[in-house]
Formats: sequence, structure tokens, C-alpha cells
Amino acid sequence: MATSRDSNLSQERIQASLLAGPEKRILEWMAKRLPRWVTPDLLTWLGALAMAATGVCYLFSGRHKYLLLAASAGWVVNWFGDSMDGTVARVRNEQRPRYGYYLDHLVDAFGISFVLFGLAYSGLSTPPLCMGLLVLYLIMSINVYLAAHTTGVFRISYARLSFTEGRIMFIALNTVLMFKETVTLIGRDILIADIFAATLCLLLLALVVSSAAKNLRLLDREER
Repeated sequence: MATSRDSNLSQERIQASLLAGPEKRILEWMAKRLPRWVTPDLLTWLGALAMAATGVCYLFSGRHKYLLLAASAGWVVNWFGDSMDGTVARVRNEQRPRYGYYLDHLVDAFGISFVLFGLAYSGLSTPPLCMGLLVLYLIMSINVYLAAHTTGVFRISYARLSFTEGRIMFIALNTVLMFKETVTLIGRDILIADIFAATLCLLLLALVVSSAAKNLRLLDREER
């Protein structure tokens, strides 16, 4: 998930996702119009609660399909809270770089865990695939944090994708699952959510391997 309250850390932030430009403009427009009682911390916890609620919705969505609509709404609320906290802090000049960096990333780890555990045991997907996706997401997160510490570059987007695009992917998946759970491939019925999770697993694996290789080459060259 993208975080923004770390803007004053001694790191170069790279955010080059497909929607980064219009997203930034929308967030700044909203941040300037929020009442003062809406604080960055309140927005962070709003995003966290939205992820927990989304996980619960996924958990029961196998039996109650309408909960997929609620899960999609949860992703939208999470985007608002998670993306707006840093923007509000910057607009109001209330940045707490180390505090925000620590809190946001910790909340992110719990949030994605809630979501993928809920999806894993919803009956709409196979648990090992969701757990594999969670593990790869956490490995990718560790790679991002290590790279920020060792190279001074905090990369929020990879392959023109960030968590905003990821949220849109999950909302699209929810929409499809409202009407159809399986597709027939090679004479077998396969869960659509499994195809989605497997695709994301392969994407994350490719990104973390390529990123780690690039960072290790850079560090090796600098320290020889």
C-alpha cells in the first residue's frame, strides 16, 4: 500500500504508477476541504478498519454474494484512509516522518493479512494460493523497506502498478465473482479467484526477484 507520511525521510520516493498523477491531484483537492477534526491518524485507522471489515466480508461472501459489494466498498474506504493520511499531513504541514512510516507499514501488513485470510476461507478460493500470495506480498514489502534503508530509494510502484491499481483489481474480481465463480479450462472447472491469486503470485515473484537482483548489483558495485 502506498504511504505518504514518510515524505521527509532521507529517501528518494518513486511513485510512477498508472494512476499516480490524477490520484495525487484528487487527493490534494479533497485534503484541502476536509474539516480539521479529520486527522492523519484518524484516516490511517479508518483505512485499517476498512481492511478488517473487507476481510470479514470476504470470509462470508461464499454463502452471501452481496457481501462482495461490501468488500468492494471496503477497498474504496481503505483507499481513502490509507492514501489521504499522508496527503492531509503534507497539506497541513503536520508531517511526522518516522512515526507515519512505521505506523502506516505496520497497519498495511495487518490489513492485507485480514483480507487474504478472509478470501482464503471464503470458499471462493483455495487457501494455499491465498497464503502464498500473502507470503509473497510480505516478502515484497520487506524488499521495499530494505531497499529504502540500504539504497535510499523508496519505490512505491513497480511495473507501473501500486496498491491503488491493486485495489481496482480486487474490485474487478469481486464484480466477476458476483456472477460467476469458476471457468472451464482444459476440461476442468477452476476457481476464478484461484486464477487471480496465482497470477498475482507470479507477478509478485517476478517483481521481487528482479528488484532484489538490481539492488544487490547496485550495492555490490558501490561497496567494492
